[in-house]
Amino acid sequence: MKKIILGAALCGLLAAGCSLDKSYLNGPNALTFPASKAEVEAGVFAAYKGLTLIDASSTPFPGIQDNASDIGASRLNAANYNYQQQSKLPTDNAWVEKVYNNIYKTAARANLVLDGIDKVRDLMSEQEYNMYKAELLLTRAYVYEWGCQLYGDIPYIDHVLGLGDSYTRTPRAEVIDKILNEDLKDEMLDFLPLRHNKATYGSTRLGRVGAYGLKARICLNWGFFEEAAKYADKALTLAKDAGYALEPYDTRFCGEDYTKGEPSATNLFGLSGHANSDEWIWALQYNAMISGNQHNAGYYAAPRIAGGCSYFSPTQMFIDAIQCTDGKSIAESPLFDYKEPWKNRDPRLDLFCVRPGSRVLGMQFETNPSVQKIMNYNDKEEGVLVANSEAYGTKSEYGANGSKGPCGYLWRKYLDIEEYRTNNGFGTKSVCTLSYPLMRLAELYLIRAEANIEWAGGDLGVAKADIETIRGRAHMPVLTVSDRNGLRSALRYERMVELCNEGFRWFDIRRWGIAEEVISGTLYAPASDGSMSNAIPTIDENWHVTYKGDTFDGKKINLRKFIDMAFDPMKDYLWPIPESERIALPQITQNPGYAGFAAE
Repeated sequence: MKKIILGAALCGLLAAGCSLDKSYLNGPNALTFPASKAEVEAGVFAAYKGLTLIDASSTPFPGIQDNASDIGASRLNAANYNYQQQSKLPTDNAWVEKVYNNIYKTAARANLVLDGIDKVRDLMSEQEYNMYKAELLLTRAYVYEWGCQLYGDIPYIDHVLGLGDSYTRTPRAEVIDKILNEDLKDEMLDFLPLRHNKATYGSTRLGRVGAYGLKARICLNWGFFEEAAKYADKALTLAKDAGYALEPYDTRFCGEDYTKGEPSATNLFGLSGHANSDEWIWALQYNAMISGNQHNAGYYAAPRIAGGCSYFSPTQMFIDAIQCTDGKSIAESPLFDYKEPWKNRDPRLDLFCVRPGSRVLGMQFETNPSVQKIMNYNDKEEGVLVANSEAYGTKSEYGANGSKGPCGYLWRKYLDIEEYRTNNGFGTKSVCTLSYPLMRLAELYLIRAEANIEWAGGDLGVAKADIETIRGRAHMPVLTVSDRNGLRSALRYERMVELCNEGFRWFDIRRWGIAEEVISGTLYAPASDGSMSNAIPTIDENWHVTYKGDTFDGKKINLRKFIDMAFDPMKDYLWPIPESERIALPQITQNPGYAGFAAE
């Protein structure tokens, strides 16, 4: 702990472009920083940039965590993800340590400015002073709330540490209380503009809408439902004044085969969406012109036919949980035909996922090894035949449904054909600058809906209307339920589908207390020959899918085992504290169930 927190503090100082043992030359000086309003603003931007440093497989956090849940998976034997689904996460896991490390690096960047901002208070207006403080406190609150969900009790550090400082873990209830009642006071947040100038900042900075949205999210996550409803309502009211709006979904090619066209939600999730859409409230930003400020998520997400490595995948359970267009499950709907399983489905299946027989990045996508050639429409409108490296030939075992690949499908949400063409195909050295979501308007509707459902005094009419707003955008029917239990089930479906691959699912199943139910049993993938599943799923009120052996054709279930999942409720609701930190600072205790835990 001491190594990471003190190291983070020093990194925060060095990030200001200075030296601890050299006098001020032509850059900010750590001994006097911040010395001007410009340096305060630079420090605010440095805190935001700290969030981009948390990644794995060159893919930003927290979105990647959905691939360690029940709705997403990674390539077989990928320890960072499979281990989380099998109750095998060790205390020396590099991903566990990296996230922990960067939580405190980001907090240190914020603390560095917060410790010194009063020295230059007279150099800015009262509004600017409070605005900068609010943004720094919001950024720190964001990472500390992560820390509480991931690790439980964590040290709450609110200033730059001296070399002699030493800290133990702060109870997470106390951390959350400090965040909500001391750091994110309404009177501080009200100094923020509704939203920062879109042309200048896009979705980089948090304005008042995002600030109250984040406060609503934190309240929801920790069971303060009345407060969550209040702050979500306030954020949504302000959002209208600020010009935020849901982006329409183009569903033209959903449910169609590759010959008709390519399903796409790039007007929201692609480069054009992040540049133009008013749904985005806050997102991680990247720039190809800044060294170290890119990622390569495109390579990990894209199919092998596009030069990617097909690393991450929706699970068969997630695919089978997605409703038909009548709002019923595939086990109940008369619209479902297992021989043509993509017809008459919630359009978000094709908008957010890549499945066999569809088009992705201008190419036909097939996982059947007998399909040795596929159509590529990138160079000619009528298409040309090219090798199907996804399922046939050298290293095809790493394809989406290969024996060493993920779970039979791919995520479409962040695949952008513009970025693919800019890179001339994805590869290990691709430069991707697609922004990654931290908050969008759709989430705020779902926060308000859930808060009203779970709060005893909540307005179920508001909850129903908010859920139907999100469903209506996807051309899904209105709800047929109005009671609390029915609306809870509908809400959980919407969070699972609408927010998939944005990093919420790992956390949602834990705060709902259902992780031990959904992370258990066999995780299935499609048959190796790419044939359509014949399994009739059993789907509960949480939209969790299991398979009892029943089939649509009366034959043996044709799915193949991907991995056996396991979840220990005494251990796996939290990650371990990194072992390296406990070695450096022995008074830091370990979480129950992990090596080194000692009951008090």
